[in-house]
Amino acid sequence: MTADEKKLLIKRIGIFILLCFIPNYALEIGFSDHKGRLTSAAASQTLMLYPAIANILTRIITKEGKGEHYLKANLKKHKAIYAGALIGPLIVGIINLLVTHCLFDSSADMGALLRENLDGNGMDMLIPVVISTYFSAAVFIVMGFGEEFGWRAYLTPKLEKIMPRFAACAVTGVVWGLWHAPMIWYGYDFGRDYPGFPYVGILAMCAACIPLSYVLTWMTEKTKSVYPAAICHMVIDTVMNLPLAAMTTQTSYDEHSLMYGIIVLGGAPLVISIILIIKQSITKKAPSA
Repeated sequence: MTADEKKLLIKRIGIFILLCFIPNYALEIGFSDHKGRLTSAAASQTLMLYPAIANILTRIITKEGKGEHYLKANLKKHKAIYAGALIGPLIVGIINLLVTHCLFDSSADMGALLRENLDGNGMDMLIPVVISTYFSAAVFIVMGFGEEFGWRAYLTPKLEKIMPRFAACAVTGVVWGLWHAPMIWYGYDFGRDYPGFPYVGILAMCAACIPLSYVLTWMTEKTKSVYPAAICHMVIDTVMNLPLAAMTTQTSYDEHSLMYGIIVLGGAPLVISIILIIKQSITKKAPSA
């Protein structure tokens, strides 16, 4: 890469980030209810689309063209990854429930909580709720695409041209975390009642987004498609926390909201990232036949 090519690449990265942040911050600050929510339904439903819009606009502004767009599904060759994107977050949600229960809520009766939180119906109601939530995730898949077409199909591949993959994913994770900063500032994701609010929450979001960025990047690069990451993103946002919501006491969550958020968002992705890094390291060191 020549000096001029590198300069243009950095310019594109900068333009992309600005185009992601400006509308997002304007809407999140302008329409905030100061309690972690937005007063405008239109604003809240379009926030996740701006990274995709930034991808397209940056290519137009800098006359880049389509390039590697990751828009082919490649489903036939990568059914296992698509299945993992669909089912994996629910499994992670169950693991998160077990971990947080042991750490913060061990005195509670999970069965009783399940019945209490689901109007006395327990498991008979939980399964239909999970299924219906999956259908709602399918409806909102365009929102997951909105973020992933920006972060995974544009920013990370650009960063990988000037740094190793993990570093690129780390930078993307920090950018992604800071992109959420206004909402966290007003109490979204982690609440407001934790030490160091809101700065610790913003730092925690950045830290949690780094391993999650690595996992979603691995999905995207492995399939050469943005759709598995988009599916996984929306299932994380809609389905993953159902087990936790059904079998956790409100008191426990209120007392440990920051730790719940860190474990839920970053715990499993961190473990998966470490496994993927070790696996790739072993593969690289293995002598070719």
